[in-house]
Amino acid sequence: MPATNDADDYWGKAVTLYTGFPMPSRKTLFDKLKSKEGIPLFRMDIQSMGVRAVTAEDYSAISGWMKHDGEDYDLVFYTAGGDGAHSGVEMHRARIVLIGVPVDSNSRARLLDAGEMTSGGAFTGHYGDQWDSGPMSQYVSGAKAALDKLLADHTTRGFAYSGLPVADAEAVDLNSFERTALAFDRAAKFFIDHAKILEQWETSLGSEQASWKGQAAGVFWHLVHQLRKNYDSYVEQLGGADYHSAHTTVNGVSPKSKFGDTLAMAQQQLVTEITNLQNAWTTWANSREHDPHRSVLELLDDLSSWVLTNNVPYIDETTSYGGETTVTSYSTRAGFLENHPVYGNLNDIQSWKKLGEAAVTRWNNYVNQQLVPVATQSLSTLNGNWIDAGTEFEDPLKTKDTTSLSESYQQEQNQLNQDQLNQNQQNLNDILNNNQQNLNEGLNNLGDNLNNLGNNLNNGLGNIGDGLNNGLGNFTDGLNNSLGDLGNNLHSLSSNLNGPPGSGLPLNGDPGGPNPLLNNPLNHLGLNDGGNPLTNPGGATTRLNADGTLTTDYPDGSSTTFNPATGTMTTTSPGGKVTTSRLNAGDSFTNPDGSTTTLNADGTLTTKFPDGTSTTVDPATGAATTTHPDGSVTTTDLNAGLGSGADDLSHLTDLHSTGGLNGLDGLNAPSSLHSGGLNPGSLDSASLHSGSLDSGSLNSGSLNSGLDGLHGDDLAFEDYDSTPFTGGALGAPGGSALNAGGAAAPPTGGTPLNPGGLGGMGGAGNQSNNERVRKVLDETGGASLRRPTVSRAASGGEEEEREMVLTRGSTPTTSSPYYPMGGGGSPAGQGAQSTESGDRERSSWVPEDEDVWGTDEGGAPAVIGR
Repeated sequence: MPATNDADDYWGKAVTLYTGFPMPSRKTLFDKLKSKEGIPLFRMDIQSMGVRAVTAEDYSAISGWMKHDGEDYDLVFYTAGGDGAHSGVEMHRARIVLIGVPVDSNSRARLLDAGEMTSGGAFTGHYGDQWDSGPMSQYVSGAKAALDKLLADHTTRGFAYSGLPVADAEAVDLNSFERTALAFDRAAKFFIDHAKILEQWETSLGSEQASWKGQAAGVFWHLVHQLRKNYDSYVEQLGGADYHSAHTTVNGVSPKSKFGDTLAMAQQQLVTEITNLQNAWTTWANSREHDPHRSVLELLDDLSSWVLTNNVPYIDETTSYGGETTVTSYSTRAGFLENHPVYGNLNDIQSWKKLGEAAVTRWNNYVNQQLVPVATQSLSTLNGNWIDAGTEFEDPLKTKDTTSLSESYQQEQNQLNQDQLNQNQQNLNDILNNNQQNLNEGLNNLGDNLNNLGNNLNNGLGNIGDGLNNGLGNFTDGLNNSLGDLGNNLHSLSSNLNGPPGSGLPLNGDPGGPNPLLNNPLNHLGLNDGGNPLTNPGGATTRLNADGTLTTDYPDGSSTTFNPATGTMTTTSPGGKVTTSRLNAGDSFTNPDGSTTTLNADGTLTTKFPDGTSTTVDPATGAATTTHPDGSVTTTDLNAGLGSGADDLSHLTDLHSTGGLNGLDGLNAPSSLHSGGLNPGSLDSASLHSGSLDSGSLNSGSLNSGLDGLHGDDLAFEDYDSTPFTGGALGAPGGSALNAGGAAAPPTGGTPLNPGGLGGMGGAGNQSNNERVRKVLDETGGASLRRPTVSRAASGGEEEEREMVLTRGSTPTTSSPYYPMGGGGSPAGQGAQSTESGDRERSSWVPEDEDVWGTDEGGAPAVIGR
């Protein structure tokens, strides 16, 4: 509001602040109540009188308040040309009329009584002078009227005094405190009531009997849960559901919220200070000093006393007689004063102006003494009280949970994925343990069969000396029978290992094929998680996770995880707070240790450390290239190193020492066998040559942990697959025969289940350990293996995916939970698999972003599509 009061007038400031009434400036109150000579509050003239000597009694009769009709005050004095003894004495009368005073019933001027208020305005004087007593009455009485109005009606809206109104925009309304307090009460009630409703919804949606389930239901449940938590938090911040206030409003209302209680207290504090100002005005007015004209009257009375003391008593009257005439003369004695020590010569009109100005000063002094101290203390007290009350409103209501729906959904999905991963790992461990037992039994049976084969072959070769034709015939018969047994056994074995003996089909199939042993999924399931961590400058370590993400752990307990498939960087503070941000190509991210990580256009991440070290990691290959401050470069394979998941298969080294395979060197028949009735080369180059048996279909690397049976009922797996397989794609740890793909190991060296053990059966099994897969299980037991690859040409961190679909096909010869081996019975069908997904049978599967209804076994709706 525009200030109208003086800067140092704290009484005017307080009244205006508390009521909105624009108190006028005290310095200009009497500008329109001055005579033409500039005398404030009265006009006057000085008349000469016939000289005579008067006594004190006579003087009082002719000088003072209301002595003559037409004047308000008369004051008689003598002049003699100066102070001291003089002759030539003159007598004068000052006639004074007050300006802007009320009048009585006789139209005579009067002063205000104790506590009396007056109004005023513009008026015309007796001689046509234009005066205005409005500002004076506004200041003197308007302040009290505004205070009374506010306490009585609780508002100053529409108030005016002596022509001075309170603007609507400046009006003070005590009821506004109450209205605002009740608004907070309504807000608290809203949150209380709706939190109960949301709690009911949350319970209903999260129950097993909930009719609405699925991904959308889960998202909606999260929204309801978040709102309910935030509403409960708002209620607590507002004081709680059972809040009891310590204050009441002027209308007797007890608020039901903490903020409403504070507003009621602030209202009471304002009312208290308004009352203090009101009491101060009453004290001031009861002294009758609130009327400025009283100060004029008091100074005139003082001046009259001074004249009666220092002027009138020093007049001497001398009478001389000369004949018939009598001559009277007047003179002054020593001690006579005609110049007042403050005002000067009383016969000078300017001296009376000084008296009027002194009256204004006198009145202001009363204001400063009786009103200003009270107003100053009131302003200070209210300011302090309201500062304390205002602290309650400094901070807005805080929202407890600001997690977005997408973040909540992602956190839930991460948890569900982790739970599923743990379950998959447990299922895989169970499968491996069962397969290990079945493999041991199969190996024992295989040894017996191979011993029988050796005996039959030895018998057949022994009969050669009895006659070539008979020997060859008997040999052929025995050999055919033995080979038939061997063929049956090997065919049963090969049907489960991905191809018949001698077909040259590798265990893992062609690259990109559907064999579930491809790409070492043990790594993906956590058996080889963590790989070879890289230690960074400052002590942080970076590791490549099984799911293809990169995690850096910092010494302060914080960590960051980058997901190349989504382009998101997730930061976990030491306190557990999780924040997620998305990186596009070219974006940088500041890590907790001060280093900065930039996502490059080719999908790699480059981290620059404060000491000048720079490390670039390719999530697709696990290669970490570090450039040191001195310019040297080192490369670290984050995929290096094995977990303990393959240790249980170490006993399979017995395969090389059975002698049933490596002891067949004697089957390298003489040259006569190469050109006889037998198929040339069939023994040496395909089926029986010891090198073929060791590096071909009978290589130890081909003895996959997933084989269903080796012969007949010896390793019957028909009962094994009675439970649907839900563990995802089955693979083997790197370095085992379950994921082999190189040359066969020598019979006596290394680990028999070593990497590369199936290299001689097609060469397609050599898949990089660096490839990582993620699994999406379909409803029929099939599995989709996806390898997310950051596109080198895509912008914005988008990704391409290669998809391999596994189906649990039903074949006449096996109930294995793995992908069925080669096609039909023809050689062409065995091992001939297309790499195009359209050539393979797909089981039904659900896109990741499709909304499917379902529920967890817990209380909350499941997020479907996982």
